[in-house]
Amino acid sequence: MSSKSLRTGRRKFLKGAVVTGGGAVLAGIAAGSQAELEPQEKQVESKPESQGYRETAHVREYYAKARF
Repeated sequence: MSSKSLRTGRRKFLKGAVVTGGGAVLAGIAAGSQAELEPQEKQVESKPESQGYRETAHVREYYAKARF
């Protein structure tokens, strides 16, 4: 087999793999978006609001030990 035909065969394979992989990703996205079409009102969950970063005693101890 010549190197030129080997290159074109490899290119065709890679192009096919990319197209097939892209199609699979799009199919997964489409299936996921179909599942999310249910009304959002039923899924209301009360999440506690984050209080953000707090420097507690064990965190201060770690900072003290980490200083050089």
